[in-house]
Amino acid sequence: MVDVATSFAAERHGALADEIRSIARAHPEVSERSARQLRRALRGRRLAVATDDGRVVGWFLSEPGAGGAHELGYLFVESRLRTGEIFDRMLAQLLEIDRHAVAVTFRPGFADWLQRSYGFERASLGRVIALSHGTFLLRRLSPMRLAAVARHTSEATPIYLTWTRPGL
Repeated sequence: MVDVATSFAAERHGALADEIRSIARAHPEVSERSARQLRRALRGRRLAVATDDGRVVGWFLSEPGAGGAHELGYLFVESRLRTGEIFDRMLAQLLEIDRHAVAVTFRPGFADWLQRSYGFERASLGRVIALSHGTFLLRRLSPMRLAAVARHTSEATPIYLTWTRPGL
């Protein structure tokens, strides 16, 4: 049984961050995040982690933004578990954080699925920047993120998405 949680004992944060970074390094399609950023996300309960028998098999990161909008990204699920269930469970926990979410993907089918299944809407880069009060753009100005953006955008066109909690 795979467990999904956003709350972990503080003494586990370092080991979880190290395990996630180790798995990410083995998968070049996953843009790396720093151990510091992962530990901060764990402290803030902004990192949904899927574990199977105590071993990390997936994660999904929510990065804080301004104006009640957070950015969803840095997603990974082991290939043997990519049925959608683990992703659904992680996303459900992260969508509870703020009233708005922004995301970017390079996969049209995934964008369509998020629209149909969760009510995400396609948006312009300008709309995402405005909704996040600029944090979406600022986050991409670090050298590590600039390299990842250059690598991904040279291969495909980004699709920007926004989500608003129903009833708002």
